[in-house]
Amino acid sequence: MKKLSFAALAGVLAVSMAACGDSASSGDAEDYPAGDITMVVAYAAGGPTDLAGRAVAKQFEKDLGVSVVVENLEGASGAVGSAKVINSKPDGLTLGTTTASAISRVPTIEKVGFEAGDGTPIGVVTESPGVFFVKEDSPYKTFDDLLADAKKRPGKITVGAAGAQTPQAVELLRMGTEYDTEFKLVPFQGDAPALTGLLGDNVDVIIPSYNEQVRAQHEAGKIRPLAVMGPDRKEYLGDTPTLAESGFDKLTYGISSFIVIAPKDTPEEIVTKLEDSLEAALEDPATRKAAGELNIPAEFIGSEELQQKIDDEVKDLTPVLKQLFG
Repeated sequence: MKKLSFAALAGVLAVSMAACGDSASSGDAEDYPAGDITMVVAYAAGGPTDLAGRAVAKQFEKDLGVSVVVENLEGASGAVGSAKVINSKPDGLTLGTTTASAISRVPTIEKVGFEAGDGTPIGVVTESPGVFFVKEDSPYKTFDDLLADAKKRPGKITVGAAGAQTPQAVELLRMGTEYDTEFKLVPFQGDAPALTGLLGDNVDVIIPSYNEQVRAQHEAGKIRPLAVMGPDRKEYLGDTPTLAESGFDKLTYGISSFIVIAPKDTPEEIVTKLEDSLEAALEDPATRKAAGELNIPAEFIGSEELQQKIDDEVKDLTPVLKQLFG
């Protein structure tokens, strides 16, 4: 019998081990979930991401037949909790509820332990465009009124946002750098404080996502919408125009997307099971109510489509973010 050289033997062993690894990975995916799941919510308890994450976790328990423990791990605009998930073992037992911007934008601005676009997206829970809102008694009756004053007084009109690096804040800054329409950004610690700031006359305008608190003030007639920071008009905002319709054709990224993610290199079979569970969760009335039914996409956005959205955002916005934030 011909003897194998050491190098050849090593090669055979490597191939055998790889085959065993593939088999084990496949088996793990078929048996998924093999234990309880931890759902890391990358923001503070009580906020919209937390409420959405807990609602989805409850449905996952019912659908997958295991306990789903929710853990809030906030910091770095959602990147701390996202990093824990992205860098966990890819067995589907550590999942995360975060925002698309936490994994597509924040890593471009800060060192957070992963690269922009890392992780395995499962699907979108809710999508909410930012909206330019003013108080009911504001002198700005239309978005054109606001733009005209911004041209006369560049950098003087104060605009409150939920943070300095949110999707809405970035689009506002781009209005100055790319369209010569400059506002003064005033970052708050979330949409609720920004809303309070507007009602208290501490800022002229706010650009929150359309969450339940904002909706309540809008429906009560306390605030008025001037423009939508997304590619499409929204029925619940009547004839409010989009930024693109108002001449800012490239500004379509001012959307807060709450998403479910899994670690890097999660097997496709596990991703498919999680996609199916998430889609079922978003059809459940209790989940829809808790997550905010108004902002749940009419058509389910799964892993592949969400990955494409994230890739497009990374490609289009990375140069902009580096220019704005160094």
